Amino acid sequence: MRKLLTGVAIAALLAASPALSQDDIKQGGSMIVTYQNDVSTLDPAIGYDWQNWSIIKSIFDGLMEYEPGTANLTPDLAESYTISDDGMTYTFKLRPGVKFHNGREMTAEDVKYSLDRVTNPATTSPGAGFFGSIQGFAEMADGSATSLSGVTVVDPLTLEIKLSRPDATFLHVMAINFAFVVPKEAVDQYGADFGKNPVGTGAFKMAEWALGQKLVLQRNPDHWKAGVPKLDQITFEIGQEPTVALLRLQNGEVDILGDGIPPAQFL
Repeated sequence: MRKLLTGVAIAALLAASPALSQDDIKQGGSMIVTYQNDVSTLDPAIGYDWQNWSIIKSIFDGLMEYEPGTANLTPDLAESYTISDDGMTYTFKLRPGVKFHNGREMTAEDVKYSLDRVTNPATTSPGAGFFGSIQGFAEMADGSATSLSGVTVVDPLTLEIKLSRPDATFLHVMAINFAFVVPKEAVDQYGADFGKNPVGTGAFKMAEWALGQKLVLQRNPDHWKAGVPKLDQITFEIGQEPTVALLRLQNGEVDILGDGIPPAQFL
């Protein structure tokens, strides 16, 4: 039977244990997560609640990332970056050989497309305002432009972003889900249904989504991070009433309560 641990207990256990390296974690296995309500969308430009974010992060990547458990930024799809002396121009060098789940290699054009898309009013992204410091954002917002003038593709693996004003949060913006990179051909193919048919560069890819029942992610064997992910599959079971889900956890039938422990069950 699986042990029922609270977040505090898990944190205490990890703090008292030697740090595990990636080599210590074996490849394989699966995990079952329960949720009461279905996921609304897996489009990174639109999804914004806590339930969407964790799944979106499994499917997509951005230029920047946070070191696990910290607020420290680190390059992700960007291999490196430079900042001009005045802090107004960011130049990102992308990792070569990164592939979308459809098999196509990602380029700087995809990053520019993704930033243009999220700031286009037609996308109705709740996160568009985060990109307000990029040159050309005002023109995108008022509909007088269809592309951010401050974002330039230098070559297939180099992207330059010019700001209209200093922005100390800019690299953090590049780490949030609204900045994750999507392939134009998949968005064109699925249109408004892209959020139900997500295609990214992330550690997991969509395997099955039966609305109101379950959502299944499978390991992306071509992920650019060597040895990641370790799990072969994650299944999100939908429509699980929290009290019933807790009983299933105690019986060893599921691994994680996506909605947490029901307040009435706290001792």
